[in-house]
Amino acid sequence: MPAASVTLTELTPLIEHLPRYDTYVSPPRAVSDERQFRRSLGRLLKECGSHLLNVAEKRGQLLDGDQEEIIDLLIDHISAIFRRLDREGHVAIAGNPEDTVPELNELDSQLLQLAEDALVLTRDLDREAPSESWFRNQAIQLSQDLAEISRTTEERNYLLGLGWESEFARLRGR
Repeated sequence: MPAASVTLTELTPLIEHLPRYDTYVSPPRAVSDERQFRRSLGRLLKECGSHLLNVAEKRGQLLDGDQEEIIDLLIDHISAIFRRLDREGHVAIAGNPEDTVPELNELDSQLLQLAEDALVLTRDLDREAPSESWFRNQAIQLSQDLAEISRTTEERNYLLGLGWESEFARLRGR
């Protein structure tokens, strides 16, 4: 089976919504721009999760318990990323923007590459004939990529003033 690929069309929404931090000077604009980027990244990850679930549902009789557990763990990784993407609050670049913006740009580039890799790895799991090899090799790499996406997303949150403590602010506001 040839390796799955991701088309430019699939990545275009994420690329188009890569933040331009010079527009983050206005709080409403920063929140809006950040929300668009997060939704675009979330859509790519949703595609990964949907593919994994489709394989599990369609080929349940062919997957053994360990393989089903691996898919469940990968879905859990994706869910954790969604929780990080769902942070709310006042978006403000932390520290000196001259130092922080290049760091944010680097994190965004990493997220773009990791999201593309995750989508390719997920699609490598054939819906019709899931291979043992995928569970031994690509699943491990996918798990590592998802963990890195989660870590990178949390680092972005911190640099944008949306650290875990923003969860408490949201709860107090309810």
